[in-house]
Amino acid sequence: MNKLRVEDVMTHLVVTLRSEDAIEDAGRMLARNRISGAPVVHEGKLVGVASRADLTRAIAPPHLGFPFEAIDPLRFQLREAPSCLVHGSCVGDVMSREVVSISRDASVWEAASLLDRHGFRRLPVIDGDGYVMGVLARSDLVRAMARTDLDVSTSVHDAIELLGLGHFSGLVTTCDHGCVIIQGRADRRSMCNLAMEIAAIVPGVLGVSGELVWGWDDTRVTLAPDRSGSHDLESDLGAATSSANGAST
Repeated sequence: MNKLRVEDVMTHLVVTLRSEDAIEDAGRMLARNRISGAPVVHEGKLVGVASRADLTRAIAPPHLGFPFEAIDPLRFQLREAPSCLVHGSCVGDVMSREVVSISRDASVWEAASLLDRHGFRRLPVIDGDGYVMGVLARSDLVRAMARTDLDVSTSVHDAIELLGLGHFSGLVTTCDHGCVIIQGRADRRSMCNLAMEIAAIVPGVLGVSGELVWGWDDTRVTLAPDRSGSHDLESDLGAATSSANGAST
């Protein structure tokens, strides 16, 4: 868990809006997907966030004499909204431009801190260039942190098996309160080290201890010098050309 990244637990399939989307279309999009808000993107890059509250303000500004919270755009769905109620024609007019986002490479602890500090339910996840890669919700963190020891142990075993069953024998993985123990035999030391590294990044793993042994220490192997003698490629080609010319005469 200490190495768990946002990318490992975030929701990859994201509903996004564009700044030029009509308010009515945005409301229907949120209603259809049963979400309270969505990132707003321009050519894939994050430019804002439009929430249920933002859309509500668009159709029922506070100066009309009743609280805008009284209208829920997910129920109203902005059908046939009177033009006198709309003070923004598109998402770009009402979206929040000051957005708190998080990198997909950030730790889940950093994400949890941001969510708690700002009181958000979710965070847009971006890459180094600002492109939206997903959304991280509080529920995603809860699921990651609530994995049972059996879930973690099974995931570690499956991850190591992807290296090839032929490299291991008697492979057994157990987990106790997030601490994984790997037992068995690897055919070589490098494969043993790789198995330990892979186990450490499995979601839910807090620590790894190895009782995995290896049969061959390939980390100490060095290439033997070429004792066959070196050859001059140009000389070889020249000799071959002379031989061919002699044969033709």
